[in-house]
Amino acid sequence: MKKLFFLLSCLCSGFIAFAQPASYSMKNAHAHNDYLHALPFYEAYALGYGMIEADVFLQGNDLVVAHEKYSIKPERTLSRLYIEPLINQINLNEGKPYKNGQRLQLLIDIKEDGLNALKKLEEILKPYRKYFDLQNNPDAVQIIISGDMPKYSEFNQFDSIFFFDGRPGQNYSPESFRRVALISTSISTFTRWNGKGLITAPQYSKIKAFVDSVHTIGKEIRFWGVPNSRTAYMAMIKFGVDYIGTDQLSDLASLFKTLENYTGKPIQQHIPYLPDYHTDGIAKKSKNVIFLIGDGMGLAQIYSGITANGGKLNWTSFKNIGFSKTNSADSFCTDSAAGATAFSTGEKTNNRYIGMNTRQEAIENISEILGKKQIKTGLVVSEEITGATPACFYAHEPERDWYQLIADDLPKSPVSLTIGAGKEAFKPETLAQLAKKGSVLNSLDELKKANPLANNYVFVPKEEVRPKHEGRGSYLSDAFDAAINQLGKSPNGFFLMLEGSKIDWGGHANNLNYVVNEMLDFDRVIGKALEFADKNGETTVIVTADHETGGLSLLEGDFKTGKVEGNFSTNDHSGIPVPVIAYGPNADIFRGFYENNTIFEKLLKCFRISQTRK
Repeated sequence: MKKLFFLLSCLCSGFIAFAQPASYSMKNAHAHNDYLHALPFYEAYALGYGMIEADVFLQGNDLVVAHEKYSIKPERTLSRLYIEPLINQINLNEGKPYKNGQRLQLLIDIKEDGLNALKKLEEILKPYRKYFDLQNNPDAVQIIISGDMPKYSEFNQFDSIFFFDGRPGQNYSPESFRRVALISTSISTFTRWNGKGLITAPQYSKIKAFVDSVHTIGKEIRFWGVPNSRTAYMAMIKFGVDYIGTDQLSDLASLFKTLENYTGKPIQQHIPYLPDYHTDGIAKKSKNVIFLIGDGMGLAQIYSGITANGGKLNWTSFKNIGFSKTNSADSFCTDSAAGATAFSTGEKTNNRYIGMNTRQEAIENISEILGKKQIKTGLVVSEEITGATPACFYAHEPERDWYQLIADDLPKSPVSLTIGAGKEAFKPETLAQLAKKGSVLNSLDELKKANPLANNYVFVPKEEVRPKHEGRGSYLSDAFDAAINQLGKSPNGFFLMLEGSKIDWGGHANNLNYVVNEMLDFDRVIGKALEFADKNGETTVIVTADHETGGLSLLEGDFKTGKVEGNFSTNDHSGIPVPVIAYGPNADIFRGFYENNTIFEKLLKCFRISQTRK
């Protein structure tokens, strides 16, 4: 091993050092054994691979493509499978291998009889030489010879369009070193790692030192024999390997094309609130209930936030923990409409139904029940107020996308405070009806001046509820404060439903950075709710989700930097149970494993109201 580093370091003089790639894209993707795929060249090319590999044998008077000699088929020539299709694509792209200007390298691995095979390749490429001449054509495809190569002292005997696949430990002359396109070696030189879990620390250090030494001498690097797994690909990225090879073309392409979405880092961390637990779990009527819904928030989303915030969130302070089965009446995977209807009415229903049972009959919701007791209800969201989750607390419609009809239901509801976007869904006559019941406001500042004992409907501009990582600011926390300031004046108590709406949006987008920053923003509100509960002494805080979104799994994280890496299995909802946590009076009744619709009964039980659903 020492010899590898020593011989490489001897070449440093006179060469410009390379750094590892600042970012990875398809130019760093190497289609290993491409010819074994159903569509040689075309599959890798369609995916945008920057390096495509073909193994060749000299067979008679031609070069044929095959992995082993026994599998040779005379019709599978290098010209037919690679050169002719490549030239055709270059001509279609007006002289460029890729229309977007990305470079392309064709790695030709000669399996035997290297000198004669290379002479034959010179002959085959002679009519097309201009397409591979990097000295005179900046868009040319780079030909890299690997396998049974000539001695480095013989490189200059072959056409200058040929570059060579270098090896560690070779004492190249400066002239021959200029013909070396990259340095390649087997990953098994350093480790027998199978691509799962972590490479051991000593092996990691050796690989990283080797990669850095190659960059120091001004060359790029690839390993062959790397396992075909996302974990292995990510490890190569961490090492700074320039070309990452795979036999699973679509898997690596999917990773590269969405790489930024699979990494999250907090915009800003926060210090969690430390509860005093004086009222936690005591048997006492709750005057107020704060119900916080993280839309699309499963355990992975929660732990991504914990990781991003340095290992601790307000989430981690709760002692009363349960789990909710999220399945709807007609599907293993619920949507927000059926999920929130279960919370608000105590009855499981079909996906897309808002406040209705499976027969499309309106069901009395918790806002209507509490209204009879003169208990105020407030709804705060970081999306449109006509979104599925908030709608289930005031509307009764058979389709979650009927926004205007949902909006028409708000004046009929006893909900006394709403904060969210979406004013455009409200017809002038609907806004007029709301104005008769209270005040229609356009900002949180206007709400501060409004009568807290009256009905107030706040419609914030759409840009105020944009994603957190796109600059939303402190809207959700400010809206919580404003809602508490209003509802807290109610002599008979209040029920506040606040939704961290865009955790779900990040899951649908398969964007982990989106998810992480929405989680941290939502957790700040959780901290505020805990602090209010401690000061008030009569408030129960419940936090849960309607479902999980994205099938998120976490693969790597760093509590020190807040960086977290993960993967998504879907851009839709999953059917896994979600956590339910509670704090304050009656918090212990939320322990256990139960159906999501039973949360309705538990919410009412906090108020000492008895009303069950099937």
